[in-house]
Amino acid sequence: MQKNIVLLHGWGANTRRLHALASSLKTKGWKVLIPELPGFGAPEPDSVWGVGDYSKFVLNLASSFFKKDKYFIFGHSFGGRVAIKMSVENSEVLGIVLCATGGISRGNLIKRVVFKVAAFIGRNLGSWWKTLLYKIAREHDYEKASEKMKKIFQKVIAEDLKPLIPQIKVPALVLWGNEDRVTPLCDAYFIANNSKQSSIFIFDHTGHRLPYEKPNEVAEKIQQWAQEF
Repeated sequence: MQKNIVLLHGWGANTRRLHALASSLKTKGWKVLIPELPGFGAPEPDSVWGVGDYSKFVLNLASSFFKKDKYFIFGHSFGGRVAIKMSVENSEVLGIVLCATGGISRGNLIKRVVFKVAAFIGRNLGSWWKTLLYKIAREHDYEKASEKMKKIFQKVIAEDLKPLIPQIKVPALVLWGNEDRVTPLCDAYFIANNSKQSSIFIFDHTGHRLPYEKPNEVAEKIQQWAQEF
């Protein structure tokens, strides 16, 4: 088995957040790539990117890093969106690990409404009310983003990835925390029930920060799953 893996972090995070997970995987013999994504460590894109643009960016990096070898992809939250796109567009992908992945629940529609209301409030009632609304929507990272990254975020969450789940042709490992308040647990079961080759594991007493808070446990689940190939 080729133990190569790409690790993709969530929105508002950076490569450092995945260093502990990468370290744990490396002790198990994995070769790890953690790309610096444009707008999250690397310079912002020249245009307003969507999930597909980030997918192509990572695919190019992975092809250069792993040469002709195949690899797995781990994606947390926003990174999971990118992993889904990569898995249906690239034959070099062996399997994907979707951890608290975004893009499944249509709660995204509510968020789009929140952003429109926040923009109105910001123009008419001041920034304090807008800040409060973002906090209620659990999108404080959005509030702190640059204007271009805000537009990218809106484009990213506007895309419904549900139709892509049945198109995933590689094995998928679904990892979730049972106390996740950002990406609902029902999304984990939707992925597991609608992808052709899936395994699922739910962590007790854990929320959306699963890979950052339990890197060793996540690495062990990836190791056990990959050994089945």
